[in-house]
Amino acid sequence: MRALFSTLLKTAAYDLSNTSTGYWVKKILDTFGIITHLNPNTSDAHIILRQIYHILKPLNKDLIRDCGVRNLLIKNDMGPNKPFFPNHGWYKGDEVALNADMFYHPDQPDDFYDFRGYFLSRPQETLYHEFGHSYDARHNDLSLQEPWLRLSGWNQTYKPGLKRLIIQETGAPEIIGEWFYNPSAGFTRFYGKRNPYDDWADCFAFFVGGLKSKLPANKIDYFKNLLKKYSS
Repeated sequence: MRALFSTLLKTAAYDLSNTSTGYWVKKILDTFGIITHLNPNTSDAHIILRQIYHILKPLNKDLIRDCGVRNLLIKNDMGPNKPFFPNHGWYKGDEVALNADMFYHPDQPDDFYDFRGYFLSRPQETLYHEFGHSYDARHNDLSLQEPWLRLSGWNQTYKPGLKRLIIQETGAPEIIGEWFYNPSAGFTRFYGKRNPYDDWADCFAFFVGGLKSKLPANKIDYFKNLLKKYSS
């Protein structure tokens, strides 16, 4: 691990001369086995990295490992983070990217609070959400298997009684949900109505983030059973 960090210091495309930034890069690598990548002009990089470390710290280490994320990219080119447009982050292979703008301009949507007053920050929810996508994909696309699809009535073609999500936000392209869902099903928030994999990742985020009450009962039971081996 130390050899890898030494190589990272020499080959990274970003400046680690700031000892605070280098400290948090190493701490995230040593603790979670994740390499963080920042653009050279990332402002307050050490603050972002410190926040990422403390977002991941409460999670079970085996769960983080089983998500399979090896590279975490902090991106400055994803545009201003908007309340509903999905440019907060993305997942691909063993990489997760986060939009740096949400750290500079955090919002606190009502959807991220529960009845007790507990909440997730936008960076928390986004990071857990993208890790959820990675876990889902690495475990044979759980979100596309029948046990999950039937919880919300997911279907790729229209059937009577089903609906499809449409997101229209000023200054962002219109988004139309890729799948149809049962409107009587329960969701963490409306974004989860786009498709079964965003529904799955969002439920994962709220579940591991401590806001289980945001999930409907059938999805709480699903994740309790799925993730019980990580309980400690």
